[in-house]
Amino acid sequence: MPQEKSKPIIESIRNFILTCPFLENWRVNIDYLNIPMSYSIDPLPADPVVRRYTDGGAIKQYLFAFTSKEEFDGDARTGIENSGFYQQFEEWIEEQNNKRNLPILENAKQCPVLIETIQSGYLYDAETDMGQYQIQCRLVYEQEV
Repeated sequence: MPQEKSKPIIESIRNFILTCPFLENWRVNIDYLNIPMSYSIDPLPADPVVRRYTDGGAIKQYLFAFTSKEEFDGDARTGIENSGFYQQFEEWIEEQNNKRNLPILENAKQCPVLIETIQSGYLYDAETDMGQYQIQCRLVYEQEV
């Protein structure tokens, strides 16, 4: 009998982020920003193993950037609004972590430990009238043998 595949971690992260109250009316993609005012979860390169145990288990991490395309006109008000969104998002992530409200991992051998931001939100790239912002985060989880 073939083994059933569990949901990818990035899907669990996306489902978790979709519970953020100020994102409820927006589309959240994976590795893709298609229109202004869209959001994307983009995996980041990193060593997935934080600590390996002698029994073969490990503490692992999944790094990702939460990215958006926002109006960018050089005006201070727009910059404050965009940066304010990422400050709110960072505070929401911290609040969820403190409440132990973590992404649900379907693989029975994976148990989430924490979700956190590892770099505050910032303007990543600017075009004529659009700016790409991102905040870097990580999900830490325990992987059993």
